[in-house]
Amino acid sequence: MKIHVAAYAASAGLDETAEAALYEGLAGLGIAGLEQPFFGTLHRRDEDWLIGQIRPDWSLAITTLPGTMERLGGDRRFGLASADPDARARAVDFVESARRAVEKLHRVLGRRAVRAVMVHSAPRLDGSRAKRSVDGFAEALTDLRGRDWQGASLLVEHCDAALPGLEPDKGFLRIEDDVLAVKLSSGAAPAAVAINWGRSALETRSPEGPLEHLARASQAGLLGGLFFSGVTADHPDYGAWRDSHAPFSTTVPESLLTPAAQAALAEAPDCPLLGLKLQTKPASLTVPQRLAVLQAGLDALR
Repeated sequence: MKIHVAAYAASAGLDETAEAALYEGLAGLGIAGLEQPFFGTLHRRDEDWLIGQIRPDWSLAITTLPGTMERLGGDRRFGLASADPDARARAVDFVESARRAVEKLHRVLGRRAVRAVMVHSAPRLDGSRAKRSVDGFAEALTDLRGRDWQGASLLVEHCDAALPGLEPDKGFLRIEDDVLAVKLSSGAAPAAVAINWGRSALETRSPEGPLEHLARASQAGLLGGLFFSGVTADHPDYGAWRDSHAPFSTTVPESLLTPAAQAALAEAPDCPLLGLKLQTKPASLTVPQRLAVLQAGLDALR
């Protein structure tokens, strides 16, 4: 079983030399490739350096969530699911810049390495008065699906929705709405839904939540990705119900992401894209210690 690993979550705080050592170490873990963040560029420090770390046998799943969250900080209506047409257009333009990054990656690498680009149903529902539209989201997806993604799929990655009485982290659309928007959209580029174990557990405050969300995507015939990250109800580093990508409980005992989470794989036997996103804390952890956390996570899934 080959799994894409979010190296950026495990490399936070490292200097260039240490980050290069982490990528070198990843090559020995038998991974499928990387979940790669897109901020507007593919790396905060040096995009070309990052491209140079990509192994010839690795594929990529690009997530636009980091850049989306940064833009929401100064533009509360921003998002593909915004009811504001201008704010929605700004979000489409941002995802278009990710499409151009896909073109650059393929040109420099000399192959079609990107398997999927993950997009999200912003804006937030957090008192900002920003309004969302499922129809608007579907329209934005249709626009994007009409563009040339050079073989990559568009995946709507479900993030935690705002539920009555619970403080959300992202506060995006419900899983039902994510699924519906994909179903209502059309275009040449394939589109589906991705489930992140930790975000679904955060939303529902339960390890059963990811299974419920997986079932909804699967029943609609739209499950395109399953990514494993953890969440804690209370932890000094990983917080209380925060989207902080806690490792498996074998490393962080307070994590809801236990080896039993492997049951999600049985619910998604034909899922085309699997991923692991673990943040390694505290920041003082060495590269070998960070790699050990990732190895433990891969072992738990395998």
